[in-house]
Order: sequence, then structure tokens, then C-alpha cells
Amino acid sequence: MARNENAPRRLKGYYGFSKKYPSRRGDRPIHETPKAKKRERTKKILGGVLLVCLFVFAFIFAKFCYNLSTRPLPQQEENTAPTITADNLGTIRATYIENQVLGEITDLSKSLDEAKRNGFNAVILDFKTQEGVLTYNSSLLSYSADINIIDSVIIDKIKSEGFILIANIYCFEDTVAPQRLNAYVYENAEKTKIWFDNPAINGGRVWLDPTNARATNYICSVIKEVSNCGADCIYLQSVEFPTARKNATPVYTADDKTLNRNLVLMNFIENAVKSAGDRPIILGMPLLCATDGDNEKWGGSLFDTSAPICSPLLTPPENSDYISFIENNYIVMNDKAKNNFSTIKIIPTVKNQPEDADFYKKISESKAESYIILP
Repeated sequence: MARNENAPRRLKGYYGFSKKYPSRRGDRPIHETPKAKKRERTKKILGGVLLVCLFVFAFIFAKFCYNLSTRPLPQQEENTAPTITADNLGTIRATYIENQVLGEITDLSKSLDEAKRNGFNAVILDFKTQEGVLTYNSSLLSYSADINIIDSVIIDKIKSEGFILIANIYCFEDTVAPQRLNAYVYENAEKTKIWFDNPAINGGRVWLDPTNARATNYICSVIKEVSNCGADCIYLQSVEFPTARKNATPVYTADDKTLNRNLVLMNFIENAVKSAGDRPIILGMPLLCATDGDNEKWGGSLFDTSAPICSPLLTPPENSDYISFIENNYIVMNDKAKNNFSTIKIIPTVKNQPEDADFYKKISESKAESYIILP
């Protein structure tokens, strides 16, 4: 029989004496040692684990990309009002609301409605009264007083009506804190005789000592609490040294002739501004403090301080129109403030004129863009 020359080539086989045999991974030893088998099994396990890890990583990455592509863009909450600062304060037309009105929310609503009708966009409330009583929930001093507490309900009501809330704080004029802090104003350098601004028979009152660190730290703590509880601006009053009366001169140091009163008050205002954070400080003062000044009360003038807003009190003049007086001082003082390094704006404080039924209309139509009306 003829030999088939075209028969396919026989594949390589292996025999009993062969050392290797063909496999998917190439030639492998026929007689593998246990160590080699264990190493091969370990490679398979590690390979499987690696594949699982790659799968998990790919799944997580794909999920992350999907979530990133479908996440909505961040949006500012519609009900979140922007923080009011000295730079964005704008026009302020504020009216004073007495504490007794805060007892009933309906009475407060009526006052706010009336304020809107008269063109006001801000209200001012006493957070620390002239007597030194704190009218909000404070952790600083505890005492009983016949007042209405300014709580979150009142603050939310005022802001929901679109008003700016200005917190009125009396500083060194305080009859409550001196005995709690042992920060009296004294009549002698030995600090054994407490000074009163009037004889006791006439209702004389004590004051906080502006040179006492306990007094200034306490007021700054009040400012910080009021700023945190929701006030938009802080209005400071009685930033001054008390004046002497007959036979009763306040004494602060062993030699008050070397006492720089202006520097003491400037340092206090600087610390007050820091305590208020991003809430603008409005420094209320008599008109004299912003013009000629007084050595006994302020050691000079406090027109340009760390407070961004100065608010001189304009009382009705005797022989001229009150509205014209307000307009002229508003323009002159704001022009003067343009050259200041710190105080950048003047918002005059004016006295309410309840006997003039058109007073609110007249002042709203005047050239004074901003003002604060107090009783």
C-alpha cells in the first residue's frame, strides 16, 4: 500500500520518561513537587482576588462618576438672608420699639406695621438698658427684672417682616453690673468710697469704670452674645467717662492727670468691634463728641474710631428748622468721614417729634438718606 505523503504531522506527545507535558500555560513538569503545587494554587487565589478587587474598584469608580454627573448644582437657600456688614449696610432708617411692646406678638406686629407705613426698614431694641439690665437670655449675669425677654420668636418675627434689627447697648452707664463685677467708679484713689452721679436722695447711680478690665471685658462679652443671638447691628451708647458733680469727682488712678481717657475709650471701641464679629458697630454719641469733643468725658473727640459707623445725636435747635438741621449735618459729616481711616459712614440719631404729625414724612423726604429715631 502506498505511503500517504500528505498525512498531517503528528502532534508532539509525551511518554513515561518525559519530564514535561504541554498545557495552557506552556510546558509543565509531569512530576510536580508539593511546594510547586502550593505555589501554583497561591497564584490562582491571588489572581482571583485581584480580579475581584479590579471589579469592585471599577464598580465604585463608575458609581462615583454617575453620581457626580447627576448631582444638582448647589443653590443658596431662599430663606437665608445675607449677613449685614458695614460694606453692604446700605440705607438705614430705624425706629425705636419699647420693651413693653414685646410682651404680646400682636402688639409687636402692630408696631412693625406702623413702622412700614412710616418708611422705616430697621428697628432698634434695648438689649442692655440704661440701668444695666440685660433683656435677652444671657449667661453672664442672672437677676430678676420686670422685662420682656427678647427671644428667637421676637427676632424671627422682626426679620420675617423684612426689618434690620439694631441692638441698643448702654456701656458704662450701668447700675447693676458694678457690684457684681466689683468694677465701681470711686471717689478716691484708695477705692474705699463709691462715686454716684447724683446724691443718693436724688436717685444717684453708680457707673462701670472704663479703666477697669473687668468692666470692659463684661461689656465686650455682652456685645458678643448679642451678635450671636441674631442682631444685625450693635448700637453703643454711653461710651464715656462719667462727669464730676459738686464735691464728688470720679477718681480712676493714683494720678488722673496722666490718664489718657481718649486712648482708653479708643481701645475699648476696638475690642468692641472685634467682639461684634461681622456685625457693624454704630457708635452713638452726643454731637459735641463728634465735633469739638470734651476732655472730661472722652479725652477729646470720638468721631474717627474703629467703629465703622458714627451716629451723633442731633437735638432740635432753638431758632432753625429741625429737618434742615438734620440734612445739613448729614451732608457735612459724611463728607468729613470720607477722609477717615476707620469710620466710613455717618448715620445721625434724631429725637422723635410726636407733636409733629408729619415728622416721619418730612424726614423720609429729606436729603438725609439714613437716620435712627429715638424717643
